[in-house]
Amino acid sequence: MNQPRAFAAFAATLLISVPAFTVNALADEANKAVAIEIGDPFPSWELEDQHENARELPGDSTGAIVFSRSKQADESLSPVLEEVVGERLTGGEVVYLSDISRMPGLISRLFALPSLRDRDYPVVLIREEGVSDPLVTQADCLALYRLEKGTVVGLENLCNEEDVRRAF
Repeated sequence: MNQPRAFAAFAATLLISVPAFTVNALADEANKAVAIEIGDPFPSWELEDQHENARELPGDSTGAIVFSRSKQADESLSPVLEEVVGERLTGGEVVYLSDISRMPGLISRLFALPSLRDRDYPVVLIREEGVSDPLVTQADCLALYRLEKGTVVGLENLCNEEDVRRAF
């Protein structure tokens, strides 16, 4: 028998024998271990916005960070956020943070960035995969991290227009 094939068969058998729930449980535990919670400092990052301007997070005046990793949540809720929060987005009191790391580079350059550049407020971008791992949000929701001096004092999911209006 060919040794590479024998090894491949052995590896496949080994992988099949590992229960899926064990792998999922380990992944869930890993996510819980790194998730930012109330009382934790918000990560200090230097990122760029949609205009390639450097932005330091959290800034001295940052009272809230609204985080998105969902295109659907961004498209449906960012207009409401802009209407409700307005000037605070421009002034840096509220920062909009978007993870675009999973988006293919070509799509990002041709479609996402031009669309983001049309916004009247900065959108701080996470472009590297894994950077946003400590930030959690429900599917198709925005996450609102309330901060005091860089420490998370509140965390909530904004999943619809009413949530956004109630939060601000």
